[in-house]
Amino acid sequence: MNGEVVNGLSQLLEPHTAEEFLASSWGKTYKHIRGRAGRFASLLPWERLNEILRQHRLDFPRLRLMRDGKSLPVTSYLRHTSGGERRKTPIPRLQPVKFTAELRAGATLVLDAVDELYMPLEELAAELELLFRERVQINSYAGWHTSRGFDLHWDDHEVFILQVTGRKRWRIYGETRPHPLAGDTENPKPENAPPIWEATLEDGDFLYIPRGWWHVAEPLNEPTLHLTVGIHNRTGIDLLQWLAGQLRAESVTFRRDLPRFASPAESAAHVARLKEELLGAWDASLLERYFSELDALAEPRAQLSLPWSAGMGAQEVVIPPDQNTLVHLLAPRRLDLKLEAGVVEFSCHKKRWRFAADALLVLRRLANGRACSVAELCEAAKERLDEGTVRAFLGELLRHGLIAVVVKD
Repeated sequence: MNGEVVNGLSQLLEPHTAEEFLASSWGKTYKHIRGRAGRFASLLPWERLNEILRQHRLDFPRLRLMRDGKSLPVTSYLRHTSGGERRKTPIPRLQPVKFTAELRAGATLVLDAVDELYMPLEELAAELELLFRERVQINSYAGWHTSRGFDLHWDDHEVFILQVTGRKRWRIYGETRPHPLAGDTENPKPENAPPIWEATLEDGDFLYIPRGWWHVAEPLNEPTLHLTVGIHNRTGIDLLQWLAGQLRAESVTFRRDLPRFASPAESAAHVARLKEELLGAWDASLLERYFSELDALAEPRAQLSLPWSAGMGAQEVVIPPDQNTLVHLLAPRRLDLKLEAGVVEFSCHKKRWRFAADALLVLRRLANGRACSVAELCEAAKERLDEGTVRAFLGELLRHGLIAVVVKD
């Protein structure tokens, strides 16, 4: 349906459920879902793509043209001009005539991190980050003729393909190395092997390809635009690297030099001490501790609340009195609110936050609803806090970048 805003996994998978997909397909096998035409149309209309290209200074490699698996020379569609005598940094400027000539000649337009340039895509990425608790990036791919943008390849992250408009032919070959990582060299192409799945993605279709699965897409001599949603999951290697950092900070034994010239008995004793401390850290709570720290360190998407967040002075931040004011929580992960000894605590934005227990009435509503009006928050806290106190508390959250303010028209 045109104009539909897709937020979250459930809408992407219709008529299937998120629970069904996560249990049967996620990390295991591909998933293709036929969708009604136009259901992804509002995510990136052609007119909005035109505006993005016109209004932003996009440089290589974020903006690039690909043809038959190769990146075209940047000078064939971009020029870099000086910002004046006092400004030495070159400014990228699109050359529209040359740019569209390359597209007519079969080039595919690739724009990375388009979720940072258009609100519906940012909202989709933010919702998926809340679910998967990992970084999400959305790229766009537009083609017109029959030359493919990329050769047969695999990605080092999970991929959702959303066919926004037009059609594209896809082939999936599976993996030749289980769970490959970026930089792996031992990952031979599936030469001469038939695809395990082949189909044409139509307007509104959804396709999931697990990390490491070889695939290729080919346009069909018609305008086509699709989005790839990349979810960057953590691996056991990431866990080991994090644990090494923990041991570096906490363990004298692991910081000590290895006994290269010690006797066999001394070497064995040192190895035993290393193993003991490693296994002591490798307990049943390891994954929980790791994921909790990742959530606390996750960076929010940049969102400003001018003019109110700048306030009237160095410390003063004003929440606008307009009844249409909405307050939006900027935490990129679900808040784990803990109440103890009259204090509510949570980790977010690389900090540990502590507030009086009554703040839980406001924080819980923000955490559950993600965005709500100031009036709703005052109502939720009215048994303990008056409106002035709620507004003052929201001003404090706004000053520290924990919430954003949006005034609806």
